[in-house]
Formats: sequence, C-alpha cells, structure tokens
Amino acid sequence: MPAGGTGLTRKGWVVLAVAAAMLASGVLFGVQELYPVGAAVLVTVVAARVWVGAQTWDLRVARHVHPARVPAGGEAKVELTVVNHSGRRSPVVAASDPYDEGRRWARFSIAPLAVGATRAASYRLPTSARGIYRLGPLELEVSDPLGIARVVRSATPDASLTVHPRIEPISSRTVSTHDDRDVHLPLPVVGQGGDEFYGLRDYQAGDDSRMIHWPSTARVDNLVIRQAESLWQGRATVAIDLRSSVHDSETFEPILSAAASLAAASLRAGLHVRVVTTGGLDSGFGSSNAHGAAILDSLAGAGGHTGSSLTEGLRAIRKSDPLTILTTDATADSDLASACRLGGARKATVVVFERKAPRQDYRIPPNSRYLRVRPGVSFRSAWDGLPC
Repeated sequence: MPAGGTGLTRKGWVVLAVAAAMLASGVLFGVQELYPVGAAVLVTVVAARVWVGAQTWDLRVARHVHPARVPAGGEAKVELTVVNHSGRRSPVVAASDPYDEGRRWARFSIAPLAVGATRAASYRLPTSARGIYRLGPLELEVSDPLGIARVVRSATPDASLTVHPRIEPISSRTVSTHDDRDVHLPLPVVGQGGDEFYGLRDYQAGDDSRMIHWPSTARVDNLVIRQAESLWQGRATVAIDLRSSVHDSETFEPILSAAASLAAASLRAGLHVRVVTTGGLDSGFGSSNAHGAAILDSLAGAGGHTGSSLTEGLRAIRKSDPLTILTTDATADSDLASACRLGGARKATVVVFERKAPRQDYRIPPNSRYLRVRPGVSFRSAWDGLPC
C-alpha cells in the first residue's frame, strides 16, 4: 500500500475473501446458515475499515543518522524524536524504516503519546559491508484491533549512511612519492605575499585555480601555479584496478580497503594524495581532511566495470606521477609493465592481490617493485614487509 493510503491488510483481504466465499457458497449450495455468517464477517471488515479511517492522529518524526559516514565495522545509529501534534492522545502506532533498498527493516511500535508529548528512540545500523545505503522513507501505520484494516503515512524523507572501506593502520614510509620541489619550474622566487615567498610548478588536477600565475603561464604556454615554500609537500598517486575481469569475490573489497589505507596513511604524513580508478574516478591532488573524506566517499560507492586494458583505464595519470598500482594476479604482465611506465622514470609500486594459484614471478620494469598479497594475508602485514 502506498504511504498515505488507507485500506486492508493482507489479513483483511483474506477475511474479505472468506466472507465472499461463504456468501457464494450459500447461493450455490443453498446452505442458509452461511448467509448470516458471511454477512457478519463482511460487516466486520467494513467496520474495521471505517474505524481506521475515523482515527485522528498527527505524529511527527525527526530522524538523524549519527554519524552519516562511518568506516566498515564502525558504530552508526539512528536517533528518532517523535512529537504528538494532534489535539488528542495518539493510538499505538507501528513504525517501519527500510534500510538498504528494503533488504532490511527496522520495525518498532510507538506507545500512545499525550497531547504535545515527545518521545525519543534509537536503533543501530549494520555497518559490516562497505557501501552507500539508503534509509527510509520511515512509515507510520495504525491498524484496527483485529489487524484487518490500516492507514499508512510517510513520516520522514530518505536519508543515507555511507560506510567507508575498512582502513588498516599502515606506514607511509614506502609509498611511491616525490617532493613538489622535484616538479616546480626552474625559476627563481617570483613574488612575495605577506611573509611568504613563492615558487612555481605545473598545474595539477585538484589545484586551486586562484593560485594560477598568469604571467608565467603565458611565457611557458602551460598552466603554472604559485606555491608557498612553507607548503611544499610530497605527492602520491594511488591507482586502483576495478575491472570486473580481474576480480573475484575475494579480491574486490581487500583492494578498496588497501587503497583507503594508503590514502589515509599518506594524508597523515602530510602528502598531497590523488586516487585514480580504471572506472573513471580521479580525485585530484589534495591534503585536507575534506579531500580525504571525499576520497573515502568515492571508494564507498565504487563498483566493478568492464574494460580490457589497465593502462587505458588509467590514462589520466601524467608521465611524471609516482604510482602505487593495486590490481590482481589476473592482470597480464604486459599490462603491468605499461602501467608502471605511466610513472615515467620514477619507481612505481605494484601491489598484486593473488587469488588461488600464485604465479612464480611478474615481469615489470626494473625500476619498479611489486608486492604480493597472498590469500589469507592482510594487506597491512604484506605492506609492512615492503622495503623502502
């Protein structure tokens, strides 16, 4: 039944069918005794429908999800505040709040409230699996004492809970990175703002366009931005292979968890972090808490996709970017080698999540390194053993 509608419950339709069957049987078989019984049942259904329609109640519910973002396995709960805005005591009201597109439900009853009274309640949400989960709309239902008829009203709009990939506490010392000093243009100090001097470097996706230095941009025919020397930081790019063809049920979530762990560790170390996926996500570089939250939100909603080439999916990466590539042992050696060369002459790190039959070796450029994450081994354990 749509929210806001009044009608029969499933039980009510069964009772109505029984009444119709009794009356029809009385006509067909001439059993006079079935007439009054069938009529009584029919009157009961009509009376229940009228009783429900005559109920006057006005409960208003405020729903808040705390927190709205949580790591996998964290604690999240829904807090409800119910207020009786009608001029009379409210009846017993059944509340239903669907979660995850109706795959799960929170169901509870709201006891009668006096005029103007308020009641608070809460319940926990499951957060074991990464994803973006829709919550609601919360519906309130009043039915007759026999459960034959009911009226349903929508009480609150939809909300959502974002469950981020699980983050493991790892070290950032082995992240493939470089210092921004390595990529700034070979120009002397060009200006002064307050007490800070500025150097120049190429514009990167995610940089503040207000920091573009237009005179230098015109000279070199390329976007150039100013950067305070006190803000020079290293940069790190995490590239994630999300092609469905290289994943099975055992590798997809661990790879996203590893990417979130790498991004979180790099941000804690003060690096500018960029996350790129073969599915088209490009977070741009950033080092703020908001940037980290945006990366985790994107990974929470990430899914597999079709695609034949790893390098084609990572074409947004510049040649000078140092890389950490996350993929599985289903990726061809030639694809791995091409992906490593996206980082130019800099060392790339390839993290290979192995599935069932481990390969003997991986053919990648000599200036790169690879890390095997074997089945049943945590990413943290494998990463901590990687030499700098």
